[in-house]
Order: sequence, then structure tokens, then C-alpha cells
Amino acid sequence: MAEKAMISSKLHLGYLELNYSVSGHTIGTGGAEAEQQQQQSVTEEVLERLCPPTCLESFILRGGYVGRQLPNWMCAPESAEFKSIRYLTLENRPFCTQLPDGLCCLRSLEVLDITDAPAIECIGPQFQASSSVAARGSDASTSAPFPKLRNLQLIGLCEWEEWEWNDCEEHMDVETAIAMPCLERLHIDNCKLSCLPPGLASSKRHNLRELNLYEVSNLTHVENFPSVVDLDVFDCPELKRISGLAMLQKIRITRCTKLEVLEGVPALDSLRLGDATMDTLPEYLRAVHPRYLELYSNTKLHECSSSPCSSEWKKISHIGKRDINCIEDSDTSSDGYSEED
Repeated sequence: MAEKAMISSKLHLGYLELNYSVSGHTIGTGGAEAEQQQQQSVTEEVLERLCPPTCLESFILRGGYVGRQLPNWMCAPESAEFKSIRYLTLENRPFCTQLPDGLCCLRSLEVLDITDAPAIECIGPQFQASSSVAARGSDASTSAPFPKLRNLQLIGLCEWEEWEWNDCEEHMDVETAIAMPCLERLHIDNCKLSCLPPGLASSKRHNLRELNLYEVSNLTHVENFPSVVDLDVFDCPELKRISGLAMLQKIRITRCTKLEVLEGVPALDSLRLGDATMDTLPEYLRAVHPRYLELYSNTKLHECSSSPCSSEWKKISHIGKRDINCIEDSDTSSDGYSEED
């Protein structure tokens, strides 16, 4: 039936959304191993046969896709034929252990959203492969992997621990050869990364403006992002250091209890700090000079930081505009945090 649909022949198709249903599947519910493998194989084959036309602009794969791998048409070199895809969403793929290597070959891709892929533990260099793999033709302006990608979201890769990056690009003379040269916004939510790859923080990367790091449980530092102006770190319990963000103007720090160092942020204009568990204000506040501070703390610290006679007040007295708010001691769920802000 998937083959008879002849999706690939629909030459004016611009938007395709495939929604999988988990009803009827016994995978992960105690079914026999042979039956589970059969269901996975059928699921993979159906998606392979539903290959869209290369004129497609938006593709969304939703629902409980139980296949172990994505189709060949998402892998190199076949993926390079999809020259018009601008928006790609891959959602809820519980059994896929790796991302297809062909995504970097999508020459027009602007937005990539990968959500709920808990079996992925490592993203290897093939994801943002070297230009020799991704390039089609000799034009240096289009040889970079992900040449037009502006927005990258990686959400719910809860076992993801390692992001390998092809660092050889750092030694290339052609500036556009770095992967994702147009990246403006990166959002990472709910994973076990301990560090961000140096290739992502390349000195040649001039367009990355917004960096959101939510519930990155093992992350220890965020350093040397030369163009980031807006940084949001939320529930990163091991984060100890933020430094070397020369263009940073706005930062929000929520429930990052081990953060000790905030430095190398000369352009900082606005700082929002929220944590109902804080007993004292962090020492790094003495060394930064934002125009505006928004503070969310428990009742006790709120009283101390509002009193000009206290040692806590002295940590923030040099900041011109201060908005000090009290969080109810029993309410540690928000800490002044709103993703829409």
C-alpha cells in the first residue's frame, strides 16, 4: 500500500507529515523478540516505500516510529537529491540509536527539530560531516555541511552523552567550510552531555546568537562562544563555569547550583538569576556589571539581599537596576523561569 501511494511521483507536494500510531505494536510490552523484530522491519520498509518527491519543502515524522533506523533516502548520498527541504522534524523515535548521516547534505535545510530519541547515546562526526562528504560541486559557498541551517533543536535525547565533531574544519582556510555556518539558534534540552564540542564554538562562527541549555545534567562549562548574545541555562546541576562570551548581552541562570565562575562577559546588559534553594548569593555577581539584575530567591535570601546593611546586598549594590523577587519556599518549580520570556 505504501508503494501504491506513489508519494514520490507527486511533483507539486510541498508539505508531508507522517504520524505513527503505537496501537497494535507489542514492542517494549513483553512481546516475543521475533515478533518485535518483524514489526520493526515492516515499519522501516513502509517508511522506505513512502519516499517523498525531491521537491518537498517540509517533512515531519511524528508518533511512535518503532523502526531502528531511518530510511535510505535520508542517508547520503540519496539525501542530497532533496534540494528544497527547509523544515525537518523527527519526533518520538524510541529505538533509533543514531542520526542518519545524510541530513548534512540537505542544502536548503533551515530548521531541524529532533525530539524524543532516548536510544541515542552519541552523535558522531558524520552528523556534521566534513565538506568532502557533504559537498556537491566545487562552489565553496555551498560546500559546508548544513549550509543554510539557522535553527537546531535537540530535545529529549535523554541518554545522549557525547557529541563528536570533525575538528579538522578548524584548520581550513575557507571560512564557509565550517559546519552550520548560518546557525543562529541552538536549543538542547534533557540530555547527559558533559561538554559542547569545540567545533561548535569555533571562532569562525559569527551567526550563533541564541544558546539554550535546559536540563543538560552533566554539563560542566560553557566557554568561548564569540557571537552568542542570549544565553539561557536551566537545571544544569554540574555547571561550574561560564566564560569567554564577549558579545553576551542577556543571560538567564536558573537552578544551576554549582556555578562558581561567570567572567569574560564585558557586554552583559541583563542578568536573571533564579534558585529557591540558594542560601547566599553567588560570589561571581561581584565581578559582573550588568545594567539590570532580576533575582528570584527564597524568603530569607530575599530579605538579606534587599537590606543595604547585609553582606548579600554588597554583592549586587554596584548594579544600577535591581528587581528582587521572593519565591515561596515550597514552590521550587518555577524559580522565575518562563521559557516564553
